[in-house]
Amino acid sequence: MASNEFQIVVASSDQVKWIMKMVEDEGWNPGCKDPITFQLSDPLGIFVGLLNGEVIGCVAGVQYEDFGFGGLFIMMKKYRGKGYGMKLFLHALNRLRKCPKIGLDAVLEQVSNYQNAGFQTFHHTMRYIGIVSKLDFPCNHIVDAKSVSFDKLLQYDRCHSPGLRKCFLAAWINLGTDRSLVYLDDNQNIQGFGAIRKANDGYKIGPLYAESFQIAESLIHALAGTFDKCKLALDVPIPNKSAVKLAEKLQLKGEFETVRMCYTQPFTYDWNTVYGLTCLELG
Repeated sequence: MASNEFQIVVASSDQVKWIMKMVEDEGWNPGCKDPITFQLSDPLGIFVGLLNGEVIGCVAGVQYEDFGFGGLFIMMKKYRGKGYGMKLFLHALNRLRKCPKIGLDAVLEQVSNYQNAGFQTFHHTMRYIGIVSKLDFPCNHIVDAKSVSFDKLLQYDRCHSPGLRKCFLAAWINLGTDRSLVYLDDNQNIQGFGAIRKANDGYKIGPLYAESFQIAESLIHALAGTFDKCKLALDVPIPNKSAVKLAEKLQLKGEFETVRMCYTQPFTYDWNTVYGLTCLELG
């Protein structure tokens, strides 16, 4: 008779690759460089569940400087409904309880379960997908994000995301994405930030922050110009009507909806300047 010994351990680098395969199988279309970027964000924050030594599920409970984020919560189908998933989820949540704020992005069918665990809706998000053309002419205000003071970029990201995330942002612009761009005004102040990365199917833009519709439009075309016939995915906060309008102008199609949720305290960033979330897996 099988012993059914269940353990939860920090994922190895090879196991993180297994997790990304699970993410792909769920249809979430991960970025090709996501495994190393996610591990560098918090090497102790990604877990796998082992049943008699076999990996059957995974979850992330990543600690950033002033918030925590849960994600990558997947169980192999034949082990669902047996209590192992709840053990994984609580393991990640317990790791994050000391964080001032905690969030996650939920698929619609799991929202009620997260509500029962104490999470509340912050905003709904729609993934838009489609082909975007490059800029017809260069924009002198757009520069490579790596040429901008990292401190300024970090503070800009902090104002448009759940919170401060030094290691994540450094890994994101240097390793995790294929190109990252910043829009500077005449006084060299950041007015927009976007990044693009190769995914299993096409490319994903995230984040996409902008202080105006025009800046967001310029950035998305500049990012799309990195590749020919660029099929893009963009996760848009639905309450940002300007972002939805941009997606519609670009003739992107809404594919599926998720819900960004918060535990105990809501996030404070203004979604009206967020045209695309960084990633659904880790915030």
